[in-house]
Amino acid sequence: MNASFTKHILTPVLVLALFVICNTALAQGTATGPITSHIVDPGPIVVIGDLTSPIPIDLDPLGQPWTKNISDPNGNIISGGPLDLNETIINVGTEPWLDWHEHILPDATGIVPGLWTSVIMTVNGNPITFNAVGLGTPNLWLDTFSQPVLPGDVLNVRKIIDATPGPALLQMRIEEYPTPEPASAALMGLGSLLLMARRKGTSE
Repeated sequence: MNASFTKHILTPVLVLALFVICNTALAQGTATGPITSHIVDPGPIVVIGDLTSPIPIDLDPLGQPWTKNISDPNGNIISGGPLDLNETIINVGTEPWLDWHEHILPDATGIVPGLWTSVIMTVNGNPITFNAVGLGTPNLWLDTFSQPVLPGDVLNVRKIIDATPGPALLQMRIEEYPTPEPASAALMGLGSLLLMARRKGTSE
């Protein structure tokens, strides 16, 4: 097998492999991995960030998910029924987002304290459409945004949780993180591959 044929066969394979690796790596967390605490009192609406002070989120392959701790300030058990989370977030990174992930974590006894029942989103105040996978479960994946969340854009996510009370449910923990627009990940992967090929070519 000559070198030219091998090069033409291996290049598409390497691009595909690098694209998959790039997507996997970039989807893992945020740069600061913030841990924030929020209270339920006086009612079932939890407001996290606003237009004047949105929560800064920067996608980072080596970061941790944003973990939110939601509890009652008096140490009471979170009651059953709907819990309304209204979050305002700003993309302070360099990659566009086209996905968003939410995971309600089990409590200390292993109970999953809620299920996602509905979600709406806006980007810079404009409603967007998206595909929601995981409604009725504790793991929500929002993808196929009609408009990517570009660097500097403000994302508002309004979500409803059907909270399930339990004997140890004094706090609800939720992890969330974005993933980049697929085209951006592909360009990054292709750019890396071309750079590697260029360096190899100059060394031969």
